[in-house]
Amino acid sequence: MTSKADSLQQLRNAAEARDPERCQFLLKTLFMQLDFYLALAVAIERARSFLETFETYYPDGVFARQVLMQMVNTGTAPPRLPPEAMRDFEYPGAANFMKALADLAHALQPGPLPPRIGSLVSATVNAIMAELVEHYYGPRPQAWAQVRETPAEPPAGEIAYAFWTDEDVALLDTDHWLQVADSIERHLQRQYGKNERQE
Repeated sequence: MTSKADSLQQLRNAAEARDPERCQFLLKTLFMQLDFYLALAVAIERARSFLETFETYYPDGVFARQVLMQMVNTGTAPPRLPPEAMRDFEYPGAANFMKALADLAHALQPGPLPPRIGSLVSATVNAIMAELVEHYYGPRPQAWAQVRETPAEPPAGEIAYAFWTDEDVALLDTDHWLQVADSIERHLQRQYGKNERQE
């Protein structure tokens, strides 16, 4: 059986290789080995890193901080996000952030553990994507408008490819996944003890 340390190293390798499917598989594997609320803390940490950006562009969106703080302070979430979360958030990355919040809220509802862990994985992925999308498309509003308005047309596909292969986006993507791995490692040490081998 693969040890936790091996899974962590594999996650870091997948981050360096920018293999999203492998990253998500390994993230779910590691989350399943963590206490649920420690896995939740990892996912919330990623979502909170976009919160100030979201509030800059949506100063009336105070519900986002309120929901996240409820999760942090009580380990609970409303069954669904408030109505004001259902609007069309046009700024780059904001829709991914909303999806991350919705995934976090879903993970905190009663039910079998594996689907709830799946929601934490989705929340983490969407929180990372929010930052990547904002970083690239924030300074490129025309490209963002084209991707949003005509996603099925060839120019939008070319723009999306340019986004994903951009050198700065690649570096940021890898860095965020490595931060996730570091956070998981800290929580594993917290759960199992710093002197215990993570096997």
